[in-house]
Amino acid sequence: MKRNLFLAPSVAAAVLVGGTQALVAQTEAPSADALLQRMEKTYGAMKAYSDIASARYRNPDGTDGAQAECKVWFVRPGLFRIDAETRRHPGAPPKREVMWSDGETARSWSTASAVTMRPKIQLAGSKMFGTYAYHIPSLLEAGFGGPRRLHQLASPALNGEETIEGVECYRVKGDWLGDPYEVWIGKADSLVHKIAANYKGYALEEMHRSIVVDETIPTEIFNFAPENESGAPRPKSSPVASPKARAAESPKKK
Repeated sequence: MKRNLFLAPSVAAAVLVGGTQALVAQTEAPSADALLQRMEKTYGAMKAYSDIASARYRNPDGTDGAQAECKVWFVRPGLFRIDAETRRHPGAPPKREVMWSDGETARSWSTASAVTMRPKIQLAGSKMFGTYAYHIPSLLEAGFGGPRRLHQLASPALNGEETIEGVECYRVKGDWLGDPYEVWIGKADSLVHKIAANYKGYALEEMHRSIVVDETIPTEIFNFAPENESGAPRPKSSPVASPKARAAESPKKK
């Protein structure tokens, strides 16, 4: 009986320590690699996505460099549009670049070139846009990019936590082909809210806002026509139908 009384506090302490360790394990941040893999799976599972991104570059001497505002719309499978306006420096004239697919054809256009037919949506090697336009689309669809995507940062490591415009994020730093990167990944949504990078002294800050996941996107978004951009009346929005319904409604090509 004395032995039982003597052991009871030890057993209780062991249970308490074990319970505390389990609680700490539950509240510990995931590893940097786990966060990146979860991020990639989150984008890969989306049926639809849209956001507005802004990118600001800073020159090695500290002056303001190129700027970009970019919109992305995506509906699986096959519907995509990226629409960006860039300036080489804050006072420079804007250049607009668009690449899109209506599910049957892929095209690109810019204020400096006519509409070009493309075999498919391919951002890597397209000689369009900038790095700011690559990471999110290639997370949504691996085929849009090249052999490396954002979740494949080399030597990833956690770099603390930070709230970005009301969203609690993990900060993951790593290496992209020799350049230092940092990605702010939402704790609750596993989405990219901010990217910072440095390319041989040129600093980039990329923000992603107005993120909408798995909601209806009007079909007219993917029927972009440069000739209609001068203020001509645009058709009313209509919801994106299922792939089977779109196939049934599409007129057959002659």
